[in-house]
Amino acid sequence: MSMNKNSKIIALILTILLVASMVIGCAPKAADTQSEAAAAQPTAAQEAEKKEIVIAYANGELVNAWRVTNQKDMEAQAKKFGVKLISTDANQDPSKQLADVENMLAQKPDAMIVAPLESKALVPVVEMCEKAQVPLIIIDRTIDAEPGKGMYKTEITQSHVLSGQLLAEKTVELLTKKYGKPMGSVAHVQGMAGASPVIDANKGWDEVMAKYPDIKTVATADAGFTKEGGLATMENFLQSFPKGKIDVVRSDYSDMTMGALQAIKSAGRDELLGFVLGEGGHIKAVEAVINGEIARETQTPPYFGELAIKSALEIINGKDVPARQQVDIKVFDSDKKDEAQKYFDSIKAAGLEF
Repeated sequence: MSMNKNSKIIALILTILLVASMVIGCAPKAADTQSEAAAAQPTAAQEAEKKEIVIAYANGELVNAWRVTNQKDMEAQAKKFGVKLISTDANQDPSKQLADVENMLAQKPDAMIVAPLESKALVPVVEMCEKAQVPLIIIDRTIDAEPGKGMYKTEITQSHVLSGQLLAEKTVELLTKKYGKPMGSVAHVQGMAGASPVIDANKGWDEVMAKYPDIKTVATADAGFTKEGGLATMENFLQSFPKGKIDVVRSDYSDMTMGALQAIKSAGRDELLGFVLGEGGHIKAVEAVINGEIARETQTPPYFGELAIKSALEIINGKDVPARQQVDIKVFDSDKKDEAQKYFDSIKAAGLEF
C-alpha cells in the first residue's frame, strides 16, 4: 500500500471519529432528559395554584332586603377575589340550614361560611366541619361555641349589644324630655327570640335600663324580621294598649319598623311618631328618620362579604385570623337630620338599599 493511500485512509478514520464525537457531545444526557421532563411537569404547589377555590355559604334566610343585599355582597366579593361561591337559603328553618351545610360539605369546599339562624340550633355545624376538616367561618349572628378552636376559625359579627345600648339611651332621653324624668312604657317589636342579634340587643338594652326601673317594657312579640310581621304585631299592640299606654316603640329590624309605622299611621296613633326606634338602617328607615318619624335608627350593615371571603382565603393559605372580628355599625338620629340626609342621598345615588 502506498503512502498516499495510507494517508487517505487515516484522514477518513479521523473524520469519522470527529463526527461521532460531535454527535455524542450534542446528545442529551439521561439525567438532563429526566430533569427537562420533570421541569415540564407542574409541581404540586403549581397545581394547587391552578385549582379553583370553592367557598360554601349557608345563608339562614332571604326574607328581607338586608338578607338579599348580604347575599349579593357575598357573590360580588367572591367574584372580586376570584373564587367560586356555592350558597343555599334555609328559608328561616334551622333544620334545613343544618342539612344545607351537610350537603355542601359533601362537595368538599375549601371553606364553609355560615350565617346562622339561631345560636343554639346551629351549634352542630362546628362538629360537622371538624369531621369534614373544612374551616368554618360564622358571620352576622353567633352560635353557642368558641371561635378560634379547631376548624371553627373565626366569628365575624356586629355589636348588637352596642346597638341595644344606643336604643336604650335614646329611649331614656326621649322619656326624660317627655315626663321630666326617665319613666314610661315600651312596646318591643321583636325579630326572633332565639336569634343572637336579638339576644345581644336585649342584653345591651337591659344593661342600660337596669338604672331606670320606671321605664318598663310592657309588650314583646316576635315579628319574624318582616314588614308584614311588624304590621301585624304593632296592630295587636295598638289594640291592647290604647293611647297613653305606650310611649316608645322599639323594633329589631327596619322592615318590621316600617310595618309598625304603617300600623301607627293607619290607626291614627300619631302620638307615637317620633317615638319609634329601630335597628337595620334600610334606606326607607333612614328616610323616616329624616322625616322625624323614627327617633333613632342604628344600622348593622349587611356587607360581610369582603371580610368573610378575605378571611377564608387567609385561612386556606395557612395564615391565622383573629377569632373574633367586627363590622362597624352606624347611627342615625332625627335631631341630626343633615347626617342622615347625606347618607340617604349617597346610597340612593348608588342604587343601594343600605
